[in-house]
Amino acid sequence: KTGVRGWCLKFMSMKLQACLVLLMVRAAAHSNLIWPKPRNAIDSQDPRWADGKSPDIWQPQLGPVLGQACACRNGSETCNIGQACLWMSVGCSIGCQECDGGQDGHGGTNPNSKDRCAGGKNATNNDPLHRTFNRGCTGSCIGSDKDWTRFNPWRAPGSAPVYDPCGRAGGGPMPTAGKGDYVTTAFAKLGDMGSKLPRQPSGAVWKAGEVVEPLWSVRANHGGGWQYRLCPADADLTEACFQSNPMEFAGNSKMMMSNGTMLPLNSTFVSTGTLPAGSTWQMLPIPMTRGGPDLQQMGYQFDPPCYDPTPPAVLGQGICSGEWISNITMYDSVRVPANLPAGDYVLGFRWDCESSAQVWQACSDVTILAA
Repeated sequence: KTGVRGWCLKFMSMKLQACLVLLMVRAAAHSNLIWPKPRNAIDSQDPRWADGKSPDIWQPQLGPVLGQACACRNGSETCNIGQACLWMSVGCSIGCQECDGGQDGHGGTNPNSKDRCAGGKNATNNDPLHRTFNRGCTGSCIGSDKDWTRFNPWRAPGSAPVYDPCGRAGGGPMPTAGKGDYVTTAFAKLGDMGSKLPRQPSGAVWKAGEVVEPLWSVRANHGGGWQYRLCPADADLTEACFQSNPMEFAGNSKMMMSNGTMLPLNSTFVSTGTLPAGSTWQMLPIPMTRGGPDLQQMGYQFDPPCYDPTPPAVLGQGICSGEWISNITMYDSVRVPANLPAGDYVLGFRWDCESSAQVWQACSDVTILAA
């Protein structure tokens, strides 16, 4: 009897571990545009999120600040961004006309290894040094079944469809696995479109042609890369409008690491196979802790940009690496287009993921003065 009981307990434990791993695999990517403060941070006006608080805690063991859903660091200031990390587009493959929200039988979006609409588009970002997963897939492997990220947004930066250029609350019309949800407030609810949010003056006043420094952070890491764009505030906030004014990176970015030290980066810029054609994106320099089409292969997907002795772990975080990240911030160097007329604009942030069929977005109100 003892032997049978022991075997049963061991079997149940194995099943529980498998379930936990499956749940962790499905965790969705999340990011925060921190400055200029985005419209998507509107819920910071709700008393539950005031002064950097949050009722939505993902990691209680980290405490009420680092453990909250949209945990982030804003230098020495409070990171007061509400639910900004929950505005995204879910179920988006390159070559598709629209996202599926992870619904209607299409299945989970993270990790994703399928063409979600059978559009057949080939990946255009194939240089292994420009990819954040599966870098060993080169030559004849590209485009094969072993090239499991080939349908995801970062494999053709800017080409995947989105629900809205400023994101959608919760990522789609219904909640999805892996934190694809949204706490209803008086200001926003699940399924709302970010471009319909009211203007939220950020205080950012820039000059045409000058170099500026936006801040953003990853909350849940799925690799890929990002770009900033501009659209006149009085225009329709469409993806086409933002694509007409991509901002160029003016130099390498910096990273405030989890230990509070600022790290100058040797940024990886990508301008081949991008949309708008020839526009520049930046590859995420924070390596994920595991890879493979089922995310079961433990190990950093490329070398961390700093000396990081932290061993890779499921949902772990190091000094400049990690999966669930609470306090690593990117400081970017981007140039305002010199030919822009003075006026009010909306800054669009777009992060295309590589291991998942997801795009994260945010929009901030900025004023641009003549050069």
